[in-house]
Amino acid sequence: MQEDAAVFRTTEALASGVKRLEAVHAKRPDLKVTDRGLIWNTDLLETLELDNLIGQATVTVVGAHNRTESRGAHALDDHPTRDDENWLKHTLWYSEGSRLDYKPVQMKPLTVESFPPKARTF
Repeated sequence: MQEDAAVFRTTEALASGVKRLEAVHAKRPDLKVTDRGLIWNTDLLETLELDNLIGQATVTVVGAHNRTESRGAHALDDHPTRDDENWLKHTLWYSEGSRLDYKPVQMKPLTVESFPPKARTF
């Protein structure tokens, strides 16, 4: 993740990260728990955490690779500006089929005052 999907990213690095995570993801069925203990089973805990981290890393890298803009903590060197016209939306991930989808940002909230999006300047 630090090599391919750091805060400041390139499309090339993200593509490399997608390929590397596909290889890691393919090995997920090989994860095994050897400790069969029922009390404070750290083998089970670490296996579950690793499985969750692999899934989260995949969502992060694939979502970032498909987004052709910079926004918030996603600073894409090849696309340094925001693109609200095409990318003012939430990224959704569906495990079944391993696919991305998007939904628009709700610009008229029901209980708080709306404010227009603006660029973050750090």
